Order: sequence, then C-alpha cells, then structure tokens
Amino acid sequence: MLGIVFEGCACRAAFHAGVAAGLAEAKMPIALAAGSSSGSLCAAGVAAGRAAELPSVWRALGGRSIVSFRRALWNRSIFDMSHLVRRTVRDALAGGDLRHGPGEALVVATRLRDLKPIVYSSREEPDLVEPLLGSCFFPVLYGRPVRVRGEWLVDGGLVDNLPLETLVARGADEVIAVVTSHEGTALKHPLRTRWRPHAAGARVHVIHPRTPLAIRSWDFDPERIARALDEGYARGREFAS
Repeated sequence: MLGIVFEGCACRAAFHAGVAAGLAEAKMPIALAAGSSSGSLCAAGVAAGRAAELPSVWRALGGRSIVSFRRALWNRSIFDMSHLVRRTVRDALAGGDLRHGPGEALVVATRLRDLKPIVYSSREEPDLVEPLLGSCFFPVLYGRPVRVRGEWLVDGGLVDNLPLETLVARGADEVIAVVTSHEGTALKHPLRTRWRPHAAGARVHVIHPRTPLAIRSWDFDPERIARALDEGYARGREFAS
C-alpha cells in the first residue's frame, strides 16, 4: 500500500502542493496521506481527492497579510493565521467531513497536557477541520487555541514533523516523503533537524527540491509561492515518470 507524508514547513508547503498536483495528474494510487502542521493540510487535500486543486489554494493566499487589526478581537491576536487557515481549509475541503473520501488522511498534532503525539484519521472524524487547525496551532501566530474532545492541541511538528512511521503503522509498505530541503533531509522535530527519512518495514522515496527554495516559512509573496509550486509540480511529475 502506497502512502505519502508531508513535512510541516508553514508557507514552504507550496512545494508540497505542487508535488501533490503532479502526482495526481499522473494518477499515482495513493491510499494514505499523513502530515503535521502545514503538511497535514496537504495530506487532507490528497485524501479528499483534491490534490490537483491544492496549487490554486496556495496561489489564493498570495499577497495576503498575516496581520489583521480588524479581526484582532476574533483572532485573540493581531496575527491573522487562525482566520486564514480556517477559511482556507473550509473552502479547500468543501467542509470538513472526509470520511467517505477516496483516501485516508492521518493528521498529527501535539497533545498539550503531556506533549505527546495524537493522530486523527479522516475516516473517523466527522469534521477534520479542528484537528487540522490543532496540528498547525502555534502560540502567538495563532491566537485562538484549539480543543478537540477535551484535549488542547498545539503544532504537531513539536513531536513529529514528518510522521512517516504513522503511515507504516497504518499499513503502508511504500512511502513517498515530501520535504523542502534540497538535500533531502527533514526537520523531524526541533532537536532533530537534518533527519534522513527512513522507516523499518517500508520502502521510502524522498521528493525534494533540486535547489534551495526561495520562499520562507511565513512568506505570502505571490512570485515565490508560484516558483515553489512549479518546482514541486516538476518534481512530482519527474517522480511519477
């Protein structure tokens, strides 16, 4: 069973969106998708069968500001990430119920009370949006805290930023790992920054940019988003061929 996992990397996940679209165009038979933080958003798009639309989602964010004084009260912060991500996810997934989607998404968040990973499956959640927001939640930038069934959540990247093993535990024996370092390494967690993706019991393929991406973590520049999308799409098509 083929799975795909996306590294959490904030706005640099435009590269992931391009890869997902390239693989979708090639009709790559991906049954499972996983991710933490922004990687979880791409995983949900793949599982929903909307990978081809992910580049347009990222392009729509081009030029947006992460600061909003108008929504400061609602956001509980001058930063607008809570609103931007919530609205984008709702629009991109046409709601949050993916239980009958073509694939399964595994969303990894960090449980605040003990700083342990918690995995949410699109096959089980009637609304995947809140777990997705919890997986992305970073204090200050996201003013509104996220609580799912009594558990406060923070960014999944704190404990597992490339949840490859989660896919293997679910039954994937072949995994595509999508990372943003041109060297093919990943930020596994804050104390493990140059991890080479591998997992016992699975064959792992790594898709990464050929050269360093110009786009930064909190970067909504339209040109840099477009370049990251194009590179991801090219690398996805190259892998599929």
